[in-house]
Amino acid sequence: MSVLDSVNWTDVRQHYDVRVQVHKDLQKLRQQNAVDKFTELALGISDNDGNYSAAEHGLGPKVLAFNAQAGQRVFDLAGQFISLTDASKVPELIKRAQLKYLQIGVGSEISCMVNPEICWVANTRTIWTHLVIKHGYDVSKADEELKLYREADVTSEMAYEAWAEIHAKLDVALTHVAKLGRERAKSAKVTPGSIIYIWADAIASHLYSSYHD
Repeated sequence: MSVLDSVNWTDVRQHYDVRVQVHKDLQKLRQQNAVDKFTELALGISDNDGNYSAAEHGLGPKVLAFNAQAGQRVFDLAGQFISLTDASKVPELIKRAQLKYLQIGVGSEISCMVNPEICWVANTRTIWTHLVIKHGYDVSKADEELKLYREADVTSEMAYEAWAEIHAKLDVALTHVAKLGRERAKSAKVTPGSIIYIWADAIASHLYSSYHD
């Protein structure tokens, strides 16, 4: 039995709608040039739904505290993400920005929230979900890699040092997750999300929370 068979697709759809609203709110704040409010949402400070990667580890306030002109720099980085037509450039843009506490997890989530048609999230939730499916829906195997990751074991398939490399592989994996979820949601008479990467992120967040919250 697939772990996807026990998913509550109504919950996933509600989660998806929340994240789409975050995307719309960020668009509006950017149009208003509201740098501080934009940054606080993009970093999950004003609303956890803005950035799970940052909110889960309390990284948003650290980004603002430990980087000069942090708000404007995050705002500018988001602008670079918005201009992308190729998400494979996300890790390099994050690296170039040289913002302490803003690495691939937080950065890729910002990229997806501002440009979800092109960019996807590479964080604990999406990578764990990718591993569950990669290992034939074996949650125990994915959990083993998660445990090693939390112990900072570089041999883990989730080793943080490899996240930029993993990011490049997640396009195909998350598209597959979205497709599987679309089929199951329809079977459950729930309308699936139309934005692939936010839909896949909603599925991954739901699955991860089901096993780890």
